[in-house]
Amino acid sequence: MSKNPTVVIVPGSWHCPKHYKYLIDGLAKVNYEAVGVTLPSVNSSPPHVSWDQDAQAVREVIMKSLNTGNDVIAVAHSFGGVAMSEAVKGLGKEAREKQGLKGGVVRLIYMCAMALPEGQTHVGQIQPQTPEEEELERQRQELQAKYGGMRFTEDGAMILDKEVIRDVFYNRCDPKDVDEAVNLLGSFPTGPLTVPVTYTAYREIPSTYIVCENDKALALSYQERMIAQGDGVFHIIGADVAFRCTHAAPVFKLRRMPTIETATEFPDILADNARPALHHDGIASSFLTHHSDTVQRPVLYNTRLKVGSSPCSPLYLLNSKLNATILDECLVRIHDTIVTGCASRFIDYECNLYKPRHCYQLDDGDYGRPQDQKPVQLDSISKDNVSITQDASFRMTILGAIRFLDHFSDLYGNRLTISARRKSDAVLKAVLRAFSLQWLSPINSTLGVQSTTNYNGTVGRDTPRDSSMDAFYDSWFQARSLINSARSVQSFRFIYAILMFDGISIPAKRSGETIIAHEYLDMGLQKLNCLTGLVEQYCMNLGPHSTYGTIIEASLSIVRWCSHVRDIGAALTADHVCKLSDGSGNDKGPATSSGYEPISPVLFHQSFNQDFDDSVPGICRAAAAEAFHVWKQIVSIKGSLSSPIKNDIGSFPDLSADITSTITAVGKFKDMFGSSLDLCIGNLGYLSMRSRLSSVSIVMFWNLGVFVLMDCLKPTMTGLSPPCSHNIFSRLETYTEEAALSVTRTAERVLSLPFEEIFNLHNGVSAEASVFSYHITPTLVATTFQKAIENILGLQLYPPCGVGTLEGRSLSFHADFTWKQHIDIIMKALVSLDVTIGGSQASSVAIQSLMQSHGDILSDCWSCDFET
Repeated sequence: MSKNPTVVIVPGSWHCPKHYKYLIDGLAKVNYEAVGVTLPSVNSSPPHVSWDQDAQAVREVIMKSLNTGNDVIAVAHSFGGVAMSEAVKGLGKEAREKQGLKGGVVRLIYMCAMALPEGQTHVGQIQPQTPEEEELERQRQELQAKYGGMRFTEDGAMILDKEVIRDVFYNRCDPKDVDEAVNLLGSFPTGPLTVPVTYTAYREIPSTYIVCENDKALALSYQERMIAQGDGVFHIIGADVAFRCTHAAPVFKLRRMPTIETATEFPDILADNARPALHHDGIASSFLTHHSDTVQRPVLYNTRLKVGSSPCSPLYLLNSKLNATILDECLVRIHDTIVTGCASRFIDYECNLYKPRHCYQLDDGDYGRPQDQKPVQLDSISKDNVSITQDASFRMTILGAIRFLDHFSDLYGNRLTISARRKSDAVLKAVLRAFSLQWLSPINSTLGVQSTTNYNGTVGRDTPRDSSMDAFYDSWFQARSLINSARSVQSFRFIYAILMFDGISIPAKRSGETIIAHEYLDMGLQKLNCLTGLVEQYCMNLGPHSTYGTIIEASLSIVRWCSHVRDIGAALTADHVCKLSDGSGNDKGPATSSGYEPISPVLFHQSFNQDFDDSVPGICRAAAAEAFHVWKQIVSIKGSLSSPIKNDIGSFPDLSADITSTITAVGKFKDMFGSSLDLCIGNLGYLSMRSRLSSVSIVMFWNLGVFVLMDCLKPTMTGLSPPCSHNIFSRLETYTEEAALSVTRTAERVLSLPFEEIFNLHNGVSAEASVFSYHITPTLVATTFQKAIENILGLQLYPPCGVGTLEGRSLSFHADFTWKQHIDIIMKALVSLDVTIGGSQASSVAIQSLMQSHGDILSDCWSCDFET
């Protein structure tokens, strides 16, 4: 009979092996040798500044067993999870077998313990990030005020008040056992709590997490966030299942069970369990309480059969966000603010042409009135936001949908190796860092974001090496390099990384190599097409009534729509041909079918109108849905006219009808939404930040589409055989003039508003950023301004054709002062983008192009406000 693995127990802060004596003795009775590790940091004087000696002590105990060829199961409680994770680096069973060594660590058990990803600290992990956690922190501070706070030894180590800690650590335990436990507590240094970990052990070694729902020292939400950071690697169990609800047994019941990874037997604490005299928290004191050696049979709880009821359910991935272990906290806030806001405006169910059977709802960032803004929440998991009923909408984030789809990759036939998963993680992390850095100030950044690598060492530098601009340059080139090295990877994380990278402003400083816009977009779209077939087949197998099938379908539709939006955006503004189908099979029709009715201006008063403000995001989403229909038509016309046979109009027999239909659709959009959007822009100062962002975004990009259509058709107007009648082109000229005026008015209104410095700083964005800076793709904003200026100048250089005079047109371009003033306003809006890194990169390219073609005219239009 093979020998059982040795169980190595790593205590938490202030604790020692004697706290676990009943566990150790109980394991011995079922033929498992258990060894508790004495942590050098406990009672250290002078106090240790790091956990490194603790990790070394744990490693030495583990090695004693491994050197005899025996396997090890490591169990850690509380802060002991840090030392355990660091100690097992390179000691996993699989890793040692590859080296030809016998014995290895076959499982890690985190018992309400710190399971930190590489680079995180204990202090960083437990920063409150949800309202619930903020309330717990408030209660902790009240307790601290009541009892005088933490006490310290003369050399600075923490010691616990024995009366206070009884209830925190040992509530509901036998008083006699509590007395013994309290007397065993030592001092503990503060230094180890602030030292980042260097190894994410649970990604390399099979791991179990015991969730203790009522723990007073480490709240449930903190435990769940650590579990979520594992992206599904943990085998999870609640304390009520790990421990029986009687006080009948001192130890876990252990049974033998083979594993795929090791083909050895190890204790499975997730099956037959007994509970010692223990409170629900499952903390160290539980192993002091001894009542009986009786082993209890397992109890099957009906709640475990309910989909989504377990704290380890993949459904909790759906509304997950970034956290400070993936990016710097400032960059996390930026990412969540920009991505969630833009997603709610352009990716939500109402806009999605790939509509799934069931509705979903994307997190919108919860923007309020500018003066009432609060910091964006950084929840990685929030059970309250997950809905699995078929009658309700699924609330999720884009990142949550990505994680959810990758979670089931093996099941739908996309087997990812460990290397592929690591590359996916690395690429996504690098891209999100470069993406988020775009919203820092390019000069005098005080946010402490450092350049993480000197990757692109050949690029010249005009700024100090610790500047945010340098950090952006390095991060962008590193992300690009990682994408190149991961071309063979096919995962939704990699696809999302490509979509995000495609929208990042290309650095002005380059290494001499030619960089093509949208260089990876086609690759990402091809990978998406491949995965779409696999996922759709998987959903069919699950059946129409499957909860998971429904949510996977919704998640896939979100990713496909994100990709389609990028596809359309690239086709509108660059020499890119759309690769994705238009999703018309799932199209619910244009926005008119929703029953939208234009809002009358009389409903709005010159003060904040809550009802109107609440309606603005919905109006803008309806407008976006209609706009995407029109943009698809514009892209199709642009593609036809840019083909190798573009000069042969006869090769496109439907082109005339398509152009007429598209220009008619432009007019229809204006009739439906023009007055409402004009109302929003005219009263921008009275709207909440969410409504400001929604209205400005759709107005800007609708007008961009009109400019692109005019640019496409202008060459055909002067041809010998124009594809459409003169009246049709005349209508488009009018719409283009109105679009230029709309951009001018929007720019003027936005520039007149004071900076929302508190809102900006709360979200990590440059303090002087305007509403224009909040779009996910800075280049599109700059392009809109550039094309508006070019069209205004075009109307001056090449007057509109057809009946009528300039005097009758909306812009009154015959008035020299008027059109020059409009150009001045738009130029100032374009220049204002340079308060962020991404905006400065995009605006500099646009300004350079404009000045090369129209430098003298633009200089003549420019004004300033010097007083001397």
